[in-house]
Amino acid sequence: MQRFSITHGGRGQGAWLCALLAAGALALAGCGSDSSEGEDVTVSKGDAGYVDWPVFGRVPERTHYLPTEKKLLDPPLREAWSIDTHALIEFPPAIAGGVAYVVNKFGNATAVRLSDRKVLWRRIADPRDHGKPTDVTAPVYHEGKVFFAFLSGDLVAVDAASGKQVWKRNLHAHLESSPMVVGDTLYLGDDKTDVVALRAADGKELWRFNSPAAIKASPSYHDGRLFVADYEGSLFALDAGSGKPIWRSNTTKVAPFGTGGFFSSPAVGFGQVYAGRDDGTVYGFDEKTGKVTWSFQTGDSVYGSPAVAQVPGTPPSVYIGAENGRFFALDADTGKARWHYDVGGPIPGTATVIGHTVYTSSFKTREAIGLDARTHKKTFELKQAGYTPVVSDGERLYLVGYFVLVGLEPTSR
Repeated sequence: MQRFSITHGGRGQGAWLCALLAAGALALAGCGSDSSEGEDVTVSKGDAGYVDWPVFGRVPERTHYLPTEKKLLDPPLREAWSIDTHALIEFPPAIAGGVAYVVNKFGNATAVRLSDRKVLWRRIADPRDHGKPTDVTAPVYHEGKVFFAFLSGDLVAVDAASGKQVWKRNLHAHLESSPMVVGDTLYLGDDKTDVVALRAADGKELWRFNSPAAIKASPSYHDGRLFVADYEGSLFALDAGSGKPIWRSNTTKVAPFGTGGFFSSPAVGFGQVYAGRDDGTVYGFDEKTGKVTWSFQTGDSVYGSPAVAQVPGTPPSVYIGAENGRFFALDADTGKARWHYDVGGPIPGTATVIGHTVYTSSFKTREAIGLDARTHKKTFELKQAGYTPVVSDGERLYLVGYFVLVGLEPTSR
């Protein structure tokens, strides 16, 4: 029996959502922006003219990068509104067609129209359906559906317009891997060492690949290949249509040696695949062969995924943080550190790059910050901490705090 509660409403239903308005500037003086160039230039537009950010990482390559063509999205920024979900938001929302699909740690989901903050629907999860804890991975939007994967093993597809369940499957394994949808196929990994491909329309299993170890990282996709890393240090390239392995790279047999696993999800760009092992080693792999092209030691554990971007005026770069509080910009071709910044506390999550600003966060400092990718200087700070701090719909930026989603807009408006 399904025990979700679905309600519809707008601003008047404020008991569950608290909207706060503020007019004060929240940033240090910002810098001008160049027109965007670089490898990741695919920007899809929603029905209302907004940019879509439908999946963790924005695109199937999971670059966590949004290039901008105009000087509109970089700091200084100010708060336009905020929404309180009353529980930890571990992952950023999926954004499509001007609507954000936000889910908190307990699996409670809300669809919010970003132009006016109107709540289109909200879906309250009952832990009796998904077990305790109800932890959920990042939501994914695809062709009118939103997909949620629960730690309990439940994979749920709901109608994006109404919030009503379309289908549900239990994969009988813990799900920590955020789903990826490409074409008509949904991909994700599980802790029973499988990569599973399902038909997005109805959840029918298409194929299954077994790896040597649990898969906690989220798969990435590029040019017909699925890239997935396991928790014993191996990265695989699979044929996305059949699940057949194309290559495997076992990092525990490549210097520098180690026994760390990949919690960090791979990112694809500039002919390479990038991922961080939880012992603090970041790797670059040749996309076609799987050969390790470089490695870099951060000095502490890495749990967040790399962001990959070529911000105008900078070389192709990999941005990633470690538990020692050091945030790095690495040369994407060689792995050499271009610069680093001491955040002041452990960095548990994934950076994002929007325009020429790189955003990261630490719960110890209780703030999210923005660093100019060209000058390496801090241009933004806000006393809200989150795992993956910022996403955008091309009109505003949306900062994921501990409990809240904050809408930010450039002060130039």
